[in-house]
Amino acid sequence: MSSRKSLYRYIFHGTRLNIVPQYRSTLSTIGLNDASNWLTFNTGETLSSGKTTCLKITLPSNQGVFYFKRYVYKKNRWEFFLRRSKAANESINYQRFKNIGIPTLDTIALYEQRSFGRLEATCIVTKEQPNSMQLDHFFKKVLLKMPNRERRLILNSLKEQLFQQIRTAHNTGLFHLDLKWRNILIQQTGQTYTPIWIDCPRGIQRKFFNYRLKVADLSGLARKALCFFTTQQLYRMLYSYLGPSASKAEARKLFLDIAKHLSRRPPKKITP
Repeated sequence: MSSRKSLYRYIFHGTRLNIVPQYRSTLSTIGLNDASNWLTFNTGETLSSGKTTCLKITLPSNQGVFYFKRYVYKKNRWEFFLRRSKAANESINYQRFKNIGIPTLDTIALYEQRSFGRLEATCIVTKEQPNSMQLDHFFKKVLLKMPNRERRLILNSLKEQLFQQIRTAHNTGLFHLDLKWRNILIQQTGQTYTPIWIDCPRGIQRKFFNYRLKVADLSGLARKALCFFTTQQLYRMLYSYLGPSASKAEARKLFLDIAKHLSRRPPKKITP
């Protein structure tokens, strides 16, 4: 593979395995340099299983931690007929986010198996972001246990960064479409905390007629926020997303559309 762009090359029939060159020897230590091993690979800690399998792989001698995700299509192989696979789409979205300055994951390898255009299986390997945890865990286990002043400073910083990231993505026509708290990592570097976007196989790029996509992204973020913030606090947060020039009418319409979107599947109440 001569460049990272070749990770995204589409195949019509057969098997492809693309590995970023500097990680080829690392993956060979666990057998992932051989395409015949990807469908049966089961090394590491199982995070999820079934149609989608996710494994956490901790390599010895400080070689790093990687995440292996496999999608298998045994029944509906026509679902991604002549269409980009979830793994390939996720990898492309990571690169798109990087291009506009949003911290995200590095794709290490992609695997895909097709039969005359029909997708049978696809896999992606990404590298762990050190010193990070999912936003929902960080909020409950770290942020809420901090002294009030420190908590306010960090929370305000995270809100400013996150809404700036979302506004930048949307202004560029990029949408995550599964922007849940668990799909945002918070990475600590010294006293600095940074949001990192992950897990975006459904992400899409659409520059026009995309208002409902904006509502979908913001609704995903708001679903769990309803358990920790008041309605007034959430309403004020919209101005962080819309920017200082936003009108009250614009903010009110967006707020009501988010509420309508969430009402289709009301958020579950949880105890902070």
